[in-house]
Amino acid sequence: MKKRVLILGASRYYVRSIIAAKELGCEVIVVDRNPKAEGFRYADYHEAADFSDIDRSLNVATKYHIDGVVAVNDFGVKPAAVIAKEMGLVSISPQIAEYATSKALMRSIWKNAGVPSPRFKVVRTLDESRAALSYLGTFPLILKPSDSRGGGSRGVSKIDSEKQLEKAFIYAQSYYDDKKVVIEEYLDGIEHSVETITYNGDTYVLAVSDKVKTPPPYRVDKSIIYPTVFSGRKLQKIHDVVKAAVKAIGINVGAAHVELCSTNEGPKLFELGARCGGGGTPDPIVPFLTGIEMFKEVVRIALGEKPNNLKPLFQKACVYRFITPKVGIVKKVVGLDEVKSWEKVLDCDVLVSQGDSIREVKSGGDRTGFLIAGGGTRDEAIDLADRAEKHIYFEYLD
Repeated sequence: MKKRVLILGASRYYVRSIIAAKELGCEVIVVDRNPKAEGFRYADYHEAADFSDIDRSLNVATKYHIDGVVAVNDFGVKPAAVIAKEMGLVSISPQIAEYATSKALMRSIWKNAGVPSPRFKVVRTLDESRAALSYLGTFPLILKPSDSRGGGSRGVSKIDSEKQLEKAFIYAQSYYDDKKVVIEEYLDGIEHSVETITYNGDTYVLAVSDKVKTPPPYRVDKSIIYPTVFSGRKLQKIHDVVKAAVKAIGINVGAAHVELCSTNEGPKLFELGARCGGGGTPDPIVPFLTGIEMFKEVVRIALGEKPNNLKPLFQKACVYRFITPKVGIVKKVVGLDEVKSWEKVLDCDVLVSQGDSIREVKSGGDRTGFLIAGGGTRDEAIDLADRAEKHIYFEYLD
């Protein structure tokens, strides 16, 4: 009898992961609140429900008698942990899931454990924010919601003076019911995202990227470039800090997505998610880069099985480029189908159509589309991503 895995999330970004799980021979159940979620077409069973609702997700898990559960974004991390606990499945605990979805909690844990991260203050009011400026001492600063669910730099902005504080504070509180805000020192350096899997107490680093952000004041990923420019001792320091971060939070099994910055003082942490990196990161990016079938390994572990391989077999290059054209109302998109056919374009899509509005990019949800460009080297992958993005042309209504 086939094993059943429940995947919490079924948007276009997760289609490749759903397909990967099916390729393992599993029956795949997906949950998403969008009744037209594209991932529904690829799963064996689907339920249109808000998977961040723990009770509803648990009801789905019980209904289908699942053997494993995987969250593909932070909204699913706590529900997945509760489902696993209630059904005796493999997962982190609900308490660890709580730590991994709160920037305030994870920062406090890292500070107490001596794991390097920015100086910060957690505030709840504008007056507390003003008082925090004295403690932090100098600009620029970053304001962000404490709640880390949803990712995509929701509510995150950079300020260069106290005059910008109120607007940034209101923006940070605009996304979540939890009104705690983290104010932290701005880190100058190369930012990274790092993919890991922990199994039998050991954390394996699968891939390290360098990130390019959209222009300030907002802090949204524009390009994620693999592999990092760092090697040798500097790369080892990144590995060491990432492993220390995962251990301090208490993640003892499964994937983690860690974000940090290489500064003149060494690597310092931003945040961590107890799941794979977003969208195409676990599939097709990590498999193309390293030969490690990341999402399949995560599913195997969730099903109580031994992973096949958690060590890179080779090192290629890849760029995860997000498409951010100018603001306007779409008339037509030209060139997309041609780019999809290009060799080493691993995936590509535009998430708007005629009549849709393209917004200013303040968070990940404002991005218009994406492309994943592979190559033998960083330069090859970057060149392909640049050419592909330029080839996708947007025409606008007057």
